[in-house]
Amino acid sequence: MLFSRIVLTLFLIVSVASPCYPKVTEYLVTKVLDGDTVVLENGDVVHYLGIEAPERGKKNGGPEFYAREAVKYNKQLVLLKKVRLEFDTVKKDEHGRILAYVFVKNLFVNGDLVRLGYARVAVQPPNVLYKSLLLKYQREAVGKDLGVWQEKREDTERYYVGNKKTYAFHKPSCPLVGKIPEKNRIIFRSRTDSNKDRLHAM
Repeated sequence: MLFSRIVLTLFLIVSVASPCYPKVTEYLVTKVLDGDTVVLENGDVVHYLGIEAPERGKKNGGPEFYAREAVKYNKQLVLLKKVRLEFDTVKKDEHGRILAYVFVKNLFVNGDLVRLGYARVAVQPPNVLYKSLLLKYQREAVGKDLGVWQEKREDTERYYVGNKKTYAFHKPSCPLVGKIPEKNRIIFRSRTDSNKDRLHAM
């Protein structure tokens, strides 16, 4: 009887002392659409937060530079693997896609794509959780001319308009320029200058 009471007491102590950790849910990736978008086994489409890979289905002129390589590497990282999703403030975009930071075990997929030059940073506030880390990875890729940063484009405009908040730059004729608040605008005389400040073309 005494032994039973001791066992019961120990059980209650352990139960109270042990925190209840939330279950980590993982999802199987069944299809890779491009360098920054995948489909899960339940049919949900997930777009990687904070980055933008080159488009392989660009309407005018075919795939963007390094698009095929980005898709291939993304497949290596996630296809038919279990991934963990981490969310930020806004969880879906205007197309209904889930916005997430993606992890395969301890590998930060979004960050790895940027670090090796398969994608550029494309931060859209208020989703800024990994902004500093992604920019750090991009600086490394730019400094080594990796992936998308190998492309040397000629300037087609007299200047370009950048957005300090979204880390994108535009041709002055782009409709999005009018939507950039004055305090966030920055003018570049060349693409090279914009790349030095780690902005990406839109």
